[in-house]
Amino acid sequence: MHRRIRPVTQAFLPVVLVAIAACTPPPQVTLDPIGFEDWKRTLASLQGRIVVVDFWATWCVPCIERFPHMVRLHHQYRNRGVTFVSISLDNRDDKQAVEEARRFLVRQKATLRNYLMNENILEAFEKLDLVGIPAVLIYDRQGRLRHRLTGDDPNRQFTEKDVEHALAALLAGQEAP
Repeated sequence: MHRRIRPVTQAFLPVVLVAIAACTPPPQVTLDPIGFEDWKRTLASLQGRIVVVDFWATWCVPCIERFPHMVRLHHQYRNRGVTFVSISLDNRDDKQAVEEARRFLVRQKATLRNYLMNENILEAFEKLDLVGIPAVLIYDRQGRLRHRLTGDDPNRQFTEKDVEHALAALLAGQEAP
């Protein structure tokens, strides 16, 4: 009797596994408002991990082009002591822009920590000490800013490889050039 049931059970096992997977909710994509002071506290709470912060906005074409790479890196490094954070600098008062940022994150399946800077846009840039975006800041495990990758210098734009090299150096306990 068992010999006849077993092949039938094995035939249905893939169906059962697919059904179970379909019932498992996907990781949530969020876009939480955060003020500058709360951001500083959040960043401090991440000490002990390497933290990569990607500053972006939907109106920034290079930001949008680079963002999928950051999502890939998030998946690649999340189990290696690295936390990725995205901070949208879209105008918090523009409901349409905020909704577009949210939709963009969902399309990218960006399950990393996503924040919307809840400050006046000009004040946010000043408080964050940013001239422009995209910008990626990378902090070591002690919470010290180790790499500031920006497009401030038109003759030296950072690349995705720059992010990867900085991470490799920090993970190896070395300083990257």
